[in-house]
Amino acid sequence: MSPFKTLISLALLVSTRLALVQASVYVTNPVQSTVCNGGQSCSVEWVDNGESPLLSDIGECTVGLYNGEMVLVQSLTSVNVANTNSFTFTVRVSFI
Repeated sequence: MSPFKTLISLALLVSTRLALVQASVYVTNPVQSTVCNGGQSCSVEWVDNGESPLLSDIGECTVGLYNGEMVLVQSLTSVNVANTNSFTFTVRVSFI
């Protein structure tokens, strides 16, 4: 199979443990023009934008890699955004 190449428009989707609370994370990397190639590492970074709820109130989040059409192409690790502001992952080379 050929290596997977995607334009990343968003790499972080936040879903909190409480269904009643919805929040977003201000992603600073990757940006819309970022390209991640299959088999290579990509970094995701975010900051607290100061709006409620704060990252310290959000906690554990589900993270996924989406293509430019907002289709989930790879589930990633869960991350506690209250304790960290970045992580690195390897893009899968192929998808079933």
